[in-house]
Amino acid sequence: MNIGHRIGFALICTVLACASLRAQDRVNVYPDNRMLWSDMMLHAEQGLIREGQGWRGTVLWTTRPGELFEGYSTSSFDLKFTVRDGHLIQGDSNFSDAILYTLDGKNLYIGDSTFPLDLVYTLQQDAFDPSSFGLYKEDSISVFDRICVFEGAPSPEVLFGFLLALGLL
Repeated sequence: MNIGHRIGFALICTVLACASLRAQDRVNVYPDNRMLWSDMMLHAEQGLIREGQGWRGTVLWTTRPGELFEGYSTSSFDLKFTVRDGHLIQGDSNFSDAILYTLDGKNLYIGDSTFPLDLVYTLQQDAFDPSSFGLYKEDSISVFDRICVFEGAPSPEVLFGFLLALGLL
Protein backbone atom coordinates (compact mmCIF):
# COMPACT_ATOMS: atom_id res chain seq x y z
CA MET A 1 0.00 0.00 0.00
CA ASN A 2 1.45 3.35 -0.95
CA ILE A 3 1.33 6.46 1.22
CA GLY A 4 -1.65 7.94 -0.67
CA HIS A 5 -3.81 4.91 0.01
CA ARG A 6 -2.82 4.92 3.68
CA ILE A 7 -3.71 8.60 4.07
CA GLY A 8 -7.02 8.06 2.27
CA PHE A 9 -7.83 5.04 4.40
CA ALA A 10 -6.97 6.93 7.60
CA LEU A 11 -9.10 9.89 6.50
CA ILE A 12 -12.10 7.67 5.75
CA CYS A 13 -11.75 5.91 9.11
CA THR A 14 -11.59 9.27 10.90
CA VAL A 15 -14.70 10.57 9.13
CA LEU A 16 -16.64 7.37 9.89
CA ALA A 17 -15.57 7.43 13.54
CA CYS A 18 -16.69 11.07 13.90
CA ALA A 19 -20.01 10.32 12.22
CA SER A 20 -20.52 7.36 14.53
CA LEU A 21 -19.88 9.52 17.60
CA ARG A 22 -22.31 12.19 16.35
CA ALA A 23 -24.99 9.55 15.79
CA GLN A 24 -24.68 8.38 19.38
CA ASP A 25 -25.53 11.76 20.93
CA ARG A 26 -29.25 11.18 20.34
CA VAL A 27 -31.42 10.77 23.44
CA ASN A 28 -35.00 9.52 23.17
CA VAL A 29 -37.86 9.82 25.68
CA TYR A 30 -40.47 7.07 26.01
CA PRO A 31 -43.47 6.71 28.34
CA ASP A 32 -42.32 3.25 29.53
CA ASN A 33 -39.46 0.78 29.29
CA ARG A 34 -40.89 -1.00 26.24
CA MET A 35 -39.27 1.83 24.24
CA LEU A 36 -41.37 1.39 21.11
CA TRP A 37 -40.39 3.73 18.28
CA SER A 38 -44.03 4.66 17.68
CA ASP A 39 -44.46 5.69 21.35
CA MET A 40 -41.49 8.08 21.43
CA MET A 41 -42.57 11.38 22.97
CA LEU A 42 -39.44 13.51 22.44
CA HIS A 43 -35.89 13.22 21.23
CA ALA A 44 -32.77 15.36 21.40
CA GLU A 45 -30.18 15.42 18.67
CA GLN A 46 -27.49 17.94 17.77
CA GLY A 47 -28.71 20.42 20.36
CA LEU A 48 -32.38 20.34 19.32
CA ILE A 49 -35.21 18.92 21.42
CA ARG A 50 -38.04 17.84 19.14
CA GLU A 51 -41.45 16.24 19.50
CA GLY A 52 -41.83 12.71 18.18
CA GLN A 53 -39.35 10.45 16.41
CA GLY A 54 -38.09 12.29 13.36
CA TRP A 55 -36.55 15.49 12.15
CA ARG A 56 -39.97 16.88 11.17
CA GLY A 57 -41.09 17.19 14.80
CA THR A 58 -41.57 20.67 16.25
CA VAL A 59 -38.41 22.07 17.84
CA LEU A 60 -39.36 22.90 21.41
CA TRP A 61 -35.94 23.81 22.82
CA THR A 62 -32.45 24.47 21.47
CA THR A 63 -29.58 23.61 23.78
CA ARG A 64 -26.03 24.86 23.87
CA PRO A 65 -23.56 24.18 26.66
CA GLY A 66 -25.04 25.93 29.69
CA GLU A 67 -28.00 27.45 27.82
CA LEU A 68 -31.62 26.64 26.89
CA PHE A 69 -33.36 28.61 24.15
CA GLU A 70 -37.06 28.49 23.36
CA GLY A 71 -37.83 27.04 19.93
CA TYR A 72 -35.34 26.84 17.09
CA SER A 73 -33.14 29.77 18.02
CA THR A 74 -29.89 30.75 19.70
CA SER A 75 -30.76 34.43 19.91
CA SER A 76 -30.18 36.11 23.25
CA PHE A 77 -33.82 37.24 23.07
CA ASP A 78 -34.92 33.58 23.16
CA LEU A 79 -32.62 32.56 26.04
CA LYS A 80 -35.01 31.28 28.72
CA PHE A 81 -32.69 29.38 31.06
CA THR A 82 -29.03 28.87 31.85
CA VAL A 83 -27.52 25.81 33.50
CA ARG A 84 -24.58 26.40 35.84
CA ASP A 85 -23.20 23.96 38.40
CA GLY A 86 -26.31 21.79 38.10
CA HIS A 87 -28.68 24.72 38.70
CA LEU A 88 -31.48 25.64 36.29
CA ILE A 89 -31.48 29.43 36.37
CA GLN A 90 -34.16 31.69 34.94
CA GLY A 91 -32.73 33.76 32.09
CA ASP A 92 -29.12 34.82 32.45
CA SER A 93 -29.37 35.89 36.08
CA ASN A 94 -26.50 35.78 38.54
CA PHE A 95 -28.73 36.04 41.62
CA SER A 96 -29.52 33.03 43.80
CA ASP A 97 -33.25 33.77 43.82
CA ALA A 98 -33.36 32.95 40.09
CA ILE A 99 -32.33 29.32 40.73
CA LEU A 100 -35.40 27.24 39.92
CA TYR A 101 -34.07 23.67 40.25
CA THR A 102 -30.89 21.92 41.38
CA LEU A 103 -29.56 18.73 39.79
CA ASP A 104 -27.34 16.90 42.29
CA GLY A 105 -26.09 13.63 40.88
CA LYS A 106 -29.20 11.61 40.08
CA ASN A 107 -31.61 13.77 42.12
CA LEU A 108 -33.51 16.91 41.11
CA TYR A 109 -34.55 19.39 43.81
CA ILE A 110 -36.71 22.53 43.86
CA GLY A 111 -34.76 25.76 44.21
CA ASP A 112 -31.21 26.10 45.51
CA SER A 113 -31.51 23.15 47.86
CA THR A 114 -30.50 19.54 48.34
CA PHE A 115 -32.76 19.05 51.35
CA PRO A 116 -34.64 15.70 51.15
CA LEU A 117 -38.07 17.36 51.40
CA ASP A 118 -37.26 19.44 48.29
CA LEU A 119 -36.60 16.33 46.17
CA VAL A 120 -38.82 16.31 43.08
CA TYR A 121 -37.44 13.60 40.77
CA THR A 122 -34.87 10.80 40.80
CA LEU A 123 -33.01 9.62 37.70
CA GLN A 124 -32.09 5.93 37.95
CA GLN A 125 -30.09 3.81 35.51
CA ASP A 126 -31.93 0.67 34.39
CA ALA A 127 -30.56 -2.53 35.91
CA PHE A 128 -30.87 -4.54 32.68
CA ASP A 129 -30.07 -1.85 30.11
CA PRO A 130 -27.20 0.45 31.14
CA SER A 131 -27.98 2.85 28.28
CA SER A 132 -31.47 3.70 29.57
CA PHE A 133 -32.54 5.75 32.58
CA GLY A 134 -35.88 6.01 34.34
CA LEU A 135 -37.28 9.23 35.78
CA TYR A 136 -39.16 8.63 39.03
CA LYS A 137 -41.27 10.74 41.40
CA GLU A 138 -39.40 11.97 44.47
CA ASP A 139 -37.09 9.31 45.96
CA SER A 140 -39.00 6.28 44.67
CA ILE A 141 -37.62 3.80 42.15
CA SER A 142 -40.85 1.80 41.91
CA VAL A 143 -42.12 1.01 38.44
CA PHE A 144 -45.46 2.53 39.50
CA ASP A 145 -43.78 5.89 40.19
CA ARG A 146 -41.83 5.99 36.92
CA ILE A 147 -42.73 8.99 34.79
CA CYS A 148 -40.73 8.27 31.63
CA VAL A 149 -37.65 6.48 30.31
CA PHE A 150 -34.62 8.04 28.59
CA GLU A 151 -32.75 6.00 26.00
CA GLY A 152 -29.28 7.47 26.26
CA ALA A 153 -27.70 9.66 28.91
CA PRO A 154 -29.00 13.24 28.72
CA SER A 155 -26.75 16.15 29.57
CA PRO A 156 -28.09 18.52 32.26
CA GLU A 157 -29.25 20.97 29.57
CA VAL A 158 -31.05 18.25 27.64
CA LEU A 159 -32.57 16.78 30.82
CA PHE A 160 -33.97 20.16 31.86
CA GLY A 161 -35.22 20.72 28.28
CA PHE A 162 -37.01 17.37 28.30
CA LEU A 163 -38.64 18.06 31.65
CA LEU A 164 -39.75 21.51 30.51
CA ALA A 165 -41.13 20.09 27.24
CA LEU A 166 -43.06 17.42 29.16
CA GLY A 167 -44.50 20.05 31.50
CA LEU A 168 -42.81 18.52 34.54
CA LEU A 169 -41.01 21.71 35.65
